[in-house]
Amino acid sequence: MKYYQVDLDVDVTGVKNGLYQIDIGLPLLEKDSRYDELLKFFKSSNTDFWQQQNEIKNIMSPAINAKLLKNANVTDVMGYTQNISFLNLVYSRKFIDIIKSFNIGNYNTFEVDIENVEEKYFMLFFETILSRDINFEHSSIYTGHKALNNVEYFNFFSYDEYWEFKQQNPLAKFEKICISKKHAELNIISIQPTSLLFYSEKLIDFLFDCKITGLEVNYNNSIQLEFV
Repeated sequence: MKYYQVDLDVDVTGVKNGLYQIDIGLPLLEKDSRYDELLKFFKSSNTDFWQQQNEIKNIMSPAINAKLLKNANVTDVMGYTQNISFLNLVYSRKFIDIIKSFNIGNYNTFEVDIENVEEKYFMLFFETILSRDINFEHSSIYTGHKALNNVEYFNFFSYDEYWEFKQQNPLAKFEKICISKKHAELNIISIQPTSLLFYSEKLIDFLFDCKITGLEVNYNNSIQLEFV
């Protein structure tokens, strides 16, 4: 299967900022003890986050109350403010029901109740492949910019080599990521060092056939995903 990275389609949000349509009132959530477990775990300062992914299913949280911004369009995929780390977008129940019919691996949802919007929405977290599990020998990393004609490519034999290089070159990016072929049947793949999810072409086509809105596919500039 072919895979492409996906993101929020900022052209259909209806708001000037283009980046989000709803406000979850994070300062109020932080004062409500019912959300303590969720907010404490999904925090960039949680150094144990990636190693404790299997504990996410045990997190109990009431629905998060949110409000639409002025002029915002209601779409199946929506951006929100202020961001909770590792939970970057919200998705309609219609969207969730569609992807559940595909092999998407382990995932967790957190309900979002948007004022004056009948359909339920959810934040989504997919079990993520750790950086250490990338096959670096077959992956490709680069520095520089193609427009400036100063691109330089690098390959590494281990995560430790990559990590040391990344500390000296924080702007280095993946052009190709290779992971174990045991993941090849998944239709949604999350990989730690990338900010965007990979969707299979099969799933993308079906989502658009179902008139899903708010999803943008990076057909021309996705990281290449391969299995070894």
